[in-house]
Amino acid sequence: MNRLCLLGLALVVAAVPAVADTPKTLANRNIRYGMPGAAKNDPDHTEAYLVDRPQYVLSYNDKHKTPNWVCWQLVARDIGRTHRGAFEPDKALPKGFTHVTTATYIGSGFDRGHMCPSKDRSDTEENNDAVFLMTNIVPQSAACNQKGWEKFESYCRSLAEDGKELYIACGPHGIGGVAADGAKHLTIGKRAPFVTVPAHVWKVVLVLDKGTSPTKHSRAIAVWMPNDQTVTDHWADYRVSVAEVEKKTGLRFFPLVPNDVADAIKDRPDTVKIHTPKKP
Repeated sequence: MNRLCLLGLALVVAAVPAVADTPKTLANRNIRYGMPGAAKNDPDHTEAYLVDRPQYVLSYNDKHKTPNWVCWQLVARDIGRTHRGAFEPDKALPKGFTHVTTATYIGSGFDRGHMCPSKDRSDTEENNDAVFLMTNIVPQSAACNQKGWEKFESYCRSLAEDGKELYIACGPHGIGGVAADGAKHLTIGKRAPFVTVPAHVWKVVLVLDKGTSPTKHSRAIAVWMPNDQTVTDHWADYRVSVAEVEKKTGLRFFPLVPNDVADAIKDRPDTVKIHTPKKP
């Protein structure tokens, strides 16, 4: 090969953007635009252990006994009529990790709060069972889980049912939430393993027309909710920019989207007018 050809090859290689430590799991549809934080399927990574499933991808933190973040794609075909499963310990965790059971939550004053929700994987029993594994659960205040958080989940499903393609990431943040009786707790559990109660929960949603790629005009919705009893049904009141969630968590969303496009999407809070139906 002559010198000119070698130079041309070097220029082509240099033009290909490098993605540091890109795992094979990026073939998973749930992280089409990348993972928001580093995680590895390595037992030594106890505070960022990668769980790669067809239903979602998550980073599990064995110190806190909750996920750091959970990512999934949501389209209309994911939503079905499968009955809710039963909460189970995640037996796929490596030897030496703690297997949290639903018993830790009983009497704690906190809901078993799904990150990837049951209804988002209700097309088959197998898919629904996966979201009831305890690695997908955090201690969530009743008002947060059953009001604003649930209303936002339902809103996202309405977008999917209208033909949109959603890429969702969510997770807990901080330590210390408020139980149903108004008491603040840093952890739950009468004995080890103790599960960390987050101070906030967040969610980031990239909304695309089906089969399209992100542009500077693509819609992104981010919410930041306190994990306490003050949360209302009006989830839109908790909207922030994606950039603000990044700043608070240290995560980076949509890392495989070109920077100029991602920055435009992340810098502006969602302002679409939202109507929250009143309860009968």
